[in-house]
Order: sequence, then C-alpha cells, then structure tokens
Amino acid sequence: MFDKLEKILAYDNVFLSGGAGVGKSFLTNELIKSYRKQKKLAIALGSSALSAFNIGGVTLHSFFCLGYCDDMMKLSVLDRNQKQKEKLTKLKELLKTIELIIIDEISMVSANVFEMIGFRLKNSQFNGKILVVGDFF
Repeated sequence: MFDKLEKILAYDNVFLSGGAGVGKSFLTNELIKSYRKQKKLAIALGSSALSAFNIGGVTLHSFFCLGYCDDMMKLSVLDRNQKQKEKLTKLKELLKTIELIIIDEISMVSANVFEMIGFRLKNSQFNGKILVVGDFF
C-alpha cells in the first residue's frame, strides 16, 4: 500500500480515507519518514492542535497564516496588515520548496477554511502534491 501511495503522489493529489484503526496515521507517518529520508520537504498539518500534534505537525491556521479568520472576507482584511504581509512573504517562499502537504482530519476542515487554503496555494508558486487524510464516517 505504501509503495502505491508514493507512486500516485508522484503524479496526483490523494484523498486517503478509511475508518478508525485501519492504518491511516501509520501510513501517513511512514510517508513523512520516507520523504525526509529522501531529503524532500513534507509538511504535516492538522485541522486542530490535537491532530497536528499526533502527526508531528502544526495547525492549518498557523501554517497558512489564517489567524482567527473563518471566511475569505475576514482573511482579506487580515492580509492588509503589514505584519501579516511579512508572514505571507515567508509562507510563499516556503511553499516553493515543499514537495508534499499532508492535511490530517480533513473531515474537520470547513469549506471556508478549505477555500482559504486554496487561495493561499493559488497565490504562491506551490508545485507540490497534497495528501488529505481522514474519514467521513
């Protein structure tokens, strides 16, 4: 399964789904180890502090500089702030180097937050792949 996932991620984004206890977290952690062993940059993100902690990552809001925003209108206001502009410059530079973004507990990510993430990625030069992990059961 691991080899197939790596091969698919070479060409496409992936939604990894399954019920509790089927090995999603194990597979995700092995993938992160593999990328790091190959000197590839993989970023693990969680929809909450707990999910981020469980995969050794940070929250979506923190990584994508979303602050407390829950929609695009609030994000556009936040993005006008000078300190925020500096954070976004750093984020754009980082996104150029990332080969894989892993988002855990995707079922807990609202459509608005997903839209804001898409906005951040479209406004950067991100050319990597995205693996979203979770279940809707």
